[in-house]
Amino acid sequence: MYLEKINRLDGPPRAKGILHLTSAGQSKIKNLFQQGATRALFPRRANGLECIMINTSGGLTGGDKFSNSIICEDHSNLTITTQGCERIYKSGDGTVAVVENRVTVKNSSRVHWLPQETIIFDQGRIKRQLKVELSSEAEALIVEPVIFGRLAMGETNISGHFEDKIEIHVDGKIAYLDKTRLTGEISKILKRPAVSNGSAATAILIFKSESAKSFLNFVREQLNAQSGVSLLNNSFLVARFVAPTGYKLRQMLVPVINKITDENLPKTWRL
Repeated sequence: MYLEKINRLDGPPRAKGILHLTSAGQSKIKNLFQQGATRALFPRRANGLECIMINTSGGLTGGDKFSNSIICEDHSNLTITTQGCERIYKSGDGTVAVVENRVTVKNSSRVHWLPQETIIFDQGRIKRQLKVELSSEAEALIVEPVIFGRLAMGETNISGHFEDKIEIHVDGKIAYLDKTRLTGEISKILKRPAVSNGSAATAILIFKSESAKSFLNFVREQLNAQSGVSLLNNSFLVARFVAPTGYKLRQMLVPVINKITDENLPKTWRL
């Protein structure tokens, strides 16, 4: 009720959501707080804890604000995903939707951050940030897929604003930083050979693990000519997937996630 009153006073309705989750042990919720349009479900899982983040507003538009904070401790094993693709709708007033995610993984805990695709609609505007704090013993798989335009509906020329920042620290020191900013005529920018050569679907995959090096050749075998993978060091693998459609993107991405997670892809990815 409080959030609804704020929205009425501020003008057009705006969605707001907060999630704070702390996992402990293999499948235990230590702390959970959820507010506004954010909800979390926890389906049964053979190993560890799985959290499905749900945006009950059905998508994001200008002025929406979401904040998620995830902490893994006590050697916990946590998988985080979404109920479906997140849609970024047209911003009627030119403002951006803001999404801030923070993940902290302590000691030898493990996190798999596996949201499904974010789809940017024409005139959609979003600014989001993912900050991950890892201990040197922790393991993390981070995947962020994005599709520009509703390709199945013929929406192949879109404008808007997409600003994305992924920042990873290990033992308090920055280990990886990726920034993407596309604004204005996004589809025209994507057509540039040095950007994506016309492809409209992309994903970044980051795998920090003592076993990262052993997956390098397998990942490379799944990639098309526009995509690439490399090792920052023997325990830090980074891959960029670029594909013409979301379907082609998943054809590359799903086998890699399955391999790294030991055939334990989240249920929502298989529906």
